[in-house]
Order: sequence, then C-alpha cells, then structure tokens
Amino acid sequence: MKSLKHIRIRTLIAGTALLLTGFQASAAGYKLADKAGASIAEFRDEIVDVKKEVDATLASVDKIVAQATVDPRKAFKEFEKNVPRIDSAAAKARKRATEMKEKGKTYFDKWEKELAAVNDPDIRKLAEERKATLQAAFAKIRSSMEPARDKFNTWLTDLKDLQKYLSNDLTIAGIDAAKDLIAKNKSEGLAVQQNLDSVIAELNTVVATIMPAKEKK
Repeated sequence: MKSLKHIRIRTLIAGTALLLTGFQASAAGYKLADKAGASIAEFRDEIVDVKKEVDATLASVDKIVAQATVDPRKAFKEFEKNVPRIDSAAAKARKRATEMKEKGKTYFDKWEKELAAVNDPDIRKLAEERKATLQAAFAKIRSSMEPARDKFNTWLTDLKDLQKYLSNDLTIAGIDAAKDLIAKNKSEGLAVQQNLDSVIAELNTVVATIMPAKEKK
C-alpha cells in the first residue's frame, strides 16, 4: 500500500509539473504575441506620423502658391521645416519596421517549436491554420509596404528638388514657372498618402488578429 501511495504521489507531481510546463509555454506564447503585436502597433503609429508630415508638407506647398503674389516667404519657411521632419519620421518608421520583422520572426519560430510538440491532430491542424492566416497577414504588410516605400522615395527626392529650386527663385515668375513641377509633386504626394493608408489598414488588421482582446475598463 505504501508503495502504491508513493506511485500515486509521484504521478500527481509529474502531472502537475507537466501542466505547469504547458502553462508556462502558453504564457510565453502570449508574451511573444503581445511583443510582436505591440511592435506592429508602434510601427503603425510611426506610419501615421509620416502621413501627417506628408499632409503638412503638401499644405505648405499650397500656401506658397496661394501667397505667391503677396509674400510667400512665411509659407516657404514652413515648407523648409516640414522637409526634414518627413526625413526624421521616415527614419523612425524604417527602424520600427526592422524591429517588427525581428519580433515577428521570433514569434513564428516559437510557434513552430510548440507545434512540433502537439500530438492531437485536430489541435495541430487548427494551430497550423491560424499560423498560416497570420503569416499571410504579415505578407500583405510587406506587399503594401513596397509600393509605398518606392512612391515615397520618389516623391521625397522630387520634393527636395522643388525645395532647392524655390530657395533660389521665390518670385512670382519663379513660382509660376514651377507650376507643372508643383502639380506633379502634389500628385505624387497624394499617391503616397493612399499607399500609406493601405499600409495602415493592413497593420490594423494584423494588430487585431495577433493580440488577445483586452478587458474593457
């Protein structure tokens, strides 16, 4: 009887240890999901900041044109301040994008290891489907980021050329001569805004998918 009792105690201890190990692995998974989701949310906020700077810059160019016959100096100074702000916001977004990719990779690598330890075929299938869904969402972010990045870089290069031109000829005639260049730059800027909106929408989707719902206060 004493031997049987010891066996039951050891079995109970072993079972408890197994449950605790599983709980710790699950908790670690949630923490990785939270970190990955938080990084994506921060990246989204950085992209929103870039879009705000694009909006402000396009508005300042419109002011230069509107005030060309009065005094465009104040509007041009505002425009000059906006250009480096865009550079700064874009640099922060690029840094955050790198962090997001690293944390996303860690998250999926951890998920892959935990899947290898799952024996139930139904649970494994469900987990693999969820993983595939999230990976597809990450892929959509990359596919929406590439055209946004390319259009942004082209627009920013043209914007800096416009800044150099106006800094040397901020006259009525000079601004009028640049009207086609200004119109082209504005069109590029609007396209950049649309691309950034697409990126933000994809990021919002992934954040909502990857992070557990929080209790409302």
